[in-house]
Amino acid sequence: MQAIVERDRERYTPMMRLFLGLMGAQVALSVIWGGHAGILEQSLSQLPEEQLQDLQILVGRPLDEFYEIFGTIAGFLQPLFVGVFTAFSVLALQMMGPKRSLSVNLNLMFAVLNAGSIIGLALMLPQTQLGLPFAISLSLVMLGYFQAFFRGMPVSIVGTGAKRWGYSLLMTVLLIVLIFVGGIVMNIAALFGAYIWP
Repeated sequence: MQAIVERDRERYTPMMRLFLGLMGAQVALSVIWGGHAGILEQSLSQLPEEQLQDLQILVGRPLDEFYEIFGTIAGFLQPLFVGVFTAFSVLALQMMGPKRSLSVNLNLMFAVLNAGSIIGLALMLPQTQLGLPFAISLSLVMLGYFQAFFRGMPVSIVGTGAKRWGYSLLMTVLLIVLIFVGGIVMNIAALFGAYIWP
């Protein structure tokens, strides 16, 4: 992160590029394990048979086909929506420390996001195949964000002591909220896209 602040491009890979690579790997792994289509099918399988038949009439195609279209659209939209929504965290980071360029702030926040994304990637198999509770996965991802911000952010930006603890906790919560909001909007957009798909 110090190299990012100093704009020394020889010492770090641009964080947004790394984030997109991690998101691509996450999408590929989720497709192998059922992806968004499998998640939607699993969540709707709890509905009574009558409601499932009504849903099939509403979407105008077999539900298996609807799930697949939804999964394809959601897989494409996920990196875009998560990236765009979490980029709003830069607005909070800009208020900390001395004035910095937008590209520096974006790289700093995506460095934090990458820490959580690597943990999320590592937890995909235990969560999808071994039944690891979502609360544990979420806690570990949040811990990744907190640690990356707390240990990595230069003193010139977040200071030390209680101020550093407070900023790290604030940014961790903000990132999780932005990811959840982005996920909700992404799912709504994917459902709408699958509904209007020709």
